[in-house]
Amino acid sequence: MSGRLGRVLHFHLRFYQVLGFHGLPLPGDERPHRTRQLLRAWSLFILMGLSGMVAVCLTSDLEFLYKGDLFGCVNDGMKFIFSELAVLSIYAETMASQRPLARFWWLHGKLNRQQQHGSRRLSRPVSIRSELRQYRRYLISLYGILVGEILINIWLWQVQPADMHLILFWSTFEPLVFLMYMRNVQFVLHMELLRQQLAQLERELSLLAEYSRFASLTGRSFKDFGHFLRRRLLQKQCVYNDVHEMYTCFQRAFRFSTLTVLLSIYVRIAVDCYFMYYTIYISVANLDYSLILPALFEIPAFIYASQSCMVIVPRIAYQLHNIVTETGCCGFADLSLQIQNFSLQILHQPLRINCLGVTILDCCLLTRIVCSVGTYIIYTIQFIPKFSNQ
Repeated sequence: MSGRLGRVLHFHLRFYQVLGFHGLPLPGDERPHRTRQLLRAWSLFILMGLSGMVAVCLTSDLEFLYKGDLFGCVNDGMKFIFSELAVLSIYAETMASQRPLARFWWLHGKLNRQQQHGSRRLSRPVSIRSELRQYRRYLISLYGILVGEILINIWLWQVQPADMHLILFWSTFEPLVFLMYMRNVQFVLHMELLRQQLAQLERELSLLAEYSRFASLTGRSFKDFGHFLRRRLLQKQCVYNDVHEMYTCFQRAFRFSTLTVLLSIYVRIAVDCYFMYYTIYISVANLDYSLILPALFEIPAFIYASQSCMVIVPRIAYQLHNIVTETGCCGFADLSLQIQNFSLQILHQPLRINCLGVTILDCCLLTRIVCSVGTYIIYTIQFIPKFSNQ
């Protein structure tokens, strides 16, 4: 990674290095090649340790899984299995997908330097308050759900009678839940960086559209104003190309873990909903299902970040076509061709964040998840009397 990171980004990327999620050295690290090797070895070590723990939980005679009946045991086993798939994809990607991730951060630094040069703020230091405001969406997603998870765990330990199963399951599964959550907000961080670049591009195109409308209505401009607009549009087109390459690098760096992490969270929500109704039906004092409450916000937080990126692209096209080209001093044929060229690029290089091409991560996915969980809960309600009789 090259360039200068703010303190907020630097702190959180360092934290992801500790978790084994970020295999790149940060700016200022000495001996970056050796640091990269150590980070890769650290990710492999964590992967082996977590995989061994999951294997023990699935095969041990201790009560890592619910032993009250087969239904609860299968539910706990599914959560461990899908969590292991997510862990395997996370750390395998961290070790194998360093090149697209490095390219992502290089492009991010390049675009930031261009913005600072254009606004002439090279020497002005950025305050920590402005950084917190800049990354507030990511920080709210990170710390809001994390605080909720901690509070619910504290409440559960106060109201739920402690037994061996609860202690063993909580001490082994909750670390996996924490890792899934941290990977999910790592996705949110990268999508927030994409959104900021797209939003900045939209604002700059909006200013160009206002300049062109003012010049067209008043006839006041300067010599070669049309050439100036064309050059500026060409610059913005290059910026969009870099942002689209950032999007491509993001998709390549997190292609498998995006699917497995979301699938793991979905399975956790689904089976806990089924088990919640089952324990209520058979009158078992078990409140483990209350731990799904923070998980209910994890997928919406991811989809909100994804949707926030994708909705800006149509707005960029709208601002592009608001530039006046046919009247007054803006009547410049090459300017119209430049706008058409930019529009074709947006058409052929859209931003559609997806899971391996399986599904686009937008609000429609959220409604499909809710419908599927509700449908299978209805099936579970129909079969629960048979389970309880057996």
